[in-house]
Parts: sequence; structure tokens; C-alpha cells
Amino acid sequence: MNDKFFKLPLEKQRRIINAAYKVFSENSYKKAPMSEIADESGISKALLFHYFTNKKELYMYLWMNAIEMTRKAVTEYKTLETDDFFEMLKRSLLSKCSLMRDYPHLYAFSLRAYYETAPEIHKSIQENFNDVSKASEMIVFEKIEISNFRKDIELKTMYDEIFYAVDGYMLKKYRSNCIIPDEIEKEIIVLIDFWKKVYTQEV
Repeated sequence: MNDKFFKLPLEKQRRIINAAYKVFSENSYKKAPMSEIADESGISKALLFHYFTNKKELYMYLWMNAIEMTRKAVTEYKTLETDDFFEMLKRSLLSKCSLMRDYPHLYAFSLRAYYETAPEIHKSIQENFNDVSKASEMIVFEKIEISNFRKDIELKTMYDEIFYAVDGYMLKKYRSNCIIPDEIEKEIIVLIDFWKKVYTQEV
């Protein structure tokens, strides 16, 4: 990757990144045209290849950039500075919605990338995703207060169910082309409050 990309004005960097997230979120890796990313970015295809040697390099940069931006947003929203699991969920949601306002296609890209089967990138993404998700899960379970959960609840199963549900919710939103962060915040907070009632006991 050419360091000159990082010397561009931040607004131009963001425009290129957003264009790439959009095109890759709407197409498989194989079928996503670099020319379309260049057009969306307002630059030439040759210049795009000047910044990123090839499609794989750009794709993997976008994947790692999504993880890093998500990590920073989670930190800014103090997501892990509470031992209440459902409060963590809300803060995590708010942090991701904040990213959607600046990078509206980032989450859709991440979902599609997870299911991508192209051999050039599949193994790297799966290994990286597994490492990141295991580390995140470990931190969550180290921090949360479990005394208020129902005694008949298997926490790992609950955790998996909730995160599969959130991903399914987001996938439906993207497929319906209805990405409105304020609306998503309200709807998922209702779901989180419902899950809290289902999985915790009165104290």
C-alpha cells in the first residue's frame, strides 16, 4: 500500500474509503469493479491503483480499517467501562451507529466480508474475525456482573443468540436499503430492553 494515500486530506481519504465500502458491500469480492470504486471516489482508476496495488490489498485494508475504527468507537463510548451486559450492548450499538453516520456502508461491508468465499481473502478474514471475536468475548465475560441473570440461562448461548439477532436485524436493514442510524438506535434499544427482561431476574 502506498503511503501517499495517508498524506491525502482526510476528507479525500474518507471519500475513497466510503466508495470502496459501498461497492464491496453491494458486490461479491470477485465482481466488485475497481473502476466503479474509482468513479464513486471521483478519481481515476490508475490513481486508485497508485494508492492500492491491487483489489486484495484494498479489501484487506478496508477490513482492518473497519475493525480499528470500531475498536476506537467502542472505546470512545466507554462500552467496557460497565459491568452491566445490557448497558454494554447499548453503548456498543451507539458507537456503531456513530460510525454509520460517517461510513454508512461499513457494517454491510463487514457482514458481506465475513461470508466472502473468495480464496484470496477468505482464510485471512476468518482467522482475523475469530481472533477479534474471541478476544472481545473473553473481555465481556470477564467484566460482566452475572448475579442478576436468571439461573437457568446459559450465558454463552444468550450471548451468541443476541449477536446473531443483531446481525440479522442489520442485514435486513441493508437489504431493504433503510439505513437510518437514529431509527436503528431506537429499534435496537427496544430489543435490548426486551432481552434484559427475558434474561434477568427481579432483584
